[in-house]
Amino acid sequence: MMPGETPPPPAGTAAAAAACANCGVLQQNINEYVAALIALKQKMIDGDRLLTEYQQKCTDILYFSISILTRNVDY
Repeated sequence: MMPGETPPPPAGTAAAAAACANCGVLQQNINEYVAALIALKQKMIDGDRLLTEYQQKCTDILYFSISILTRNVDY
């Protein structure tokens, strides 16, 4: 146990029954949080992919612009 924690109530007591009654609610909350985190992770992956694509497009435009400018200077 960690400092500040209290030991669980003995099995078969009313306090233990109340603690177990909340296990279902706690598990449901945990499942919802995990689902939200997974959705957030996917959004981050999608956002990163989109930013990478935009960066590549900007790089392509930059190189294209430079090639046009150098052609104009050469002529």
